[in-house]
Amino acid sequence: MERFRAEFSHLNYPGVYLDHAAVSPLNQRSYKYVQTFLRQAQGKRINNYQETMDLMNALHVGIGRLIHAPADRIALVRNTTDGLILLARGYPWKPGDRIVLHRREFPSNVYPWWELQQSGVILDFLDTPEGRVDPAALETVVTPRTRLVTVSWVQYFNGLRNALKPLVEWCHERNILVAVDVMQGLGQLELNVADIGMDFLATGTAKWLLGPQGLGFVYLTDALQEELHPPHLGWQSRASFWDFHRYDQPLKAGAGRYEFATPFSLGVWWFKGSLELLEEAGPARIERRILSLRNKLISRLEEIGLDILSPNDNPREFTGIVVCSLGDEERNAQLHAFLQDRNIIVSLRNGLLRISPHFYNTEEDLDEIQTAIRDFQSQQ
Repeated sequence: MERFRAEFSHLNYPGVYLDHAAVSPLNQRSYKYVQTFLRQAQGKRINNYQETMDLMNALHVGIGRLIHAPADRIALVRNTTDGLILLARGYPWKPGDRIVLHRREFPSNVYPWWELQQSGVILDFLDTPEGRVDPAALETVVTPRTRLVTVSWVQYFNGLRNALKPLVEWCHERNILVAVDVMQGLGQLELNVADIGMDFLATGTAKWLLGPQGLGFVYLTDALQEELHPPHLGWQSRASFWDFHRYDQPLKAGAGRYEFATPFSLGVWWFKGSLELLEEAGPARIERRILSLRNKLISRLEEIGLDILSPNDNPREFTGIVVCSLGDEERNAQLHAFLQDRNIIVSLRNGLLRISPHFYNTEEDLDEIQTAIRDFQSQQ
């Protein structure tokens, strides 16, 4: 573990970072790649575009290994919203088609579908208290005109992990597509899209994937690509995009057709380091480590009287996101400010504290936040 902790220079400063469900710190591996990119831009290799393109292709392969998908099923996008817009604007919707989503979805998984209502598409909101989306809940809202269920794998507001495989199987039996926002899950939990069978996946990289803000990716099946017209077409959508004046050339054969223009080059170099680090640590080991820290964190929080609002009964729903409360929003806000002053970084979401350790965090980090909360309580 120490060699992985050495990748995070923020650990050299006082405080504890426990907010990976918001944004992850820059790791040393990525920092070195970004430095290389910037040095080239200042020196003799100012036009390093081809090298960036080669790195993009390498990212397709690396992401494919991470989620168990062919590289040609991956396309880089700007963020989760950008990825979901690709599906929302590219699919051939008809008036009266219906989309099911949870009422407490993060806005990234709402607004891409929201504007479709102007074209006669109907949004059906599922309302379950914990954000659970499963066949039993879907039975209450799905109709013969339902075309898509769009779901967060892990709910941002409480950390619940939805069981994707039974959901996908149930939907496919009814010819319903499934799109999954994996932003709060991928990087902390193992994911095998080949086994689950989802039709579409979208995510940014800035949280558990240790990547930059402004870079994300999508995965989609061959079958869905046949129906999905690229909502944006640009020079890089084409099969031979360096042949600038051959305007009638076909689109790229794979998902690369959705990478329509110049990419976020610096982000590509950054994420190269992030993927290397995650792959070396290993998704299975990362998940085991994070869930172990989660359980130990909850024990410490319960020991000092905090209410745990994340799922805490079914281990298959557990994730590295722990949401807790002192009992009222005002005290939670005061505690959040108190922790910030001690450089113990967590989130305040919907009036609740959200704590999210990553695999490189330690039990000593958990001890430190427990001690800080005790100090806050002693002052009340």
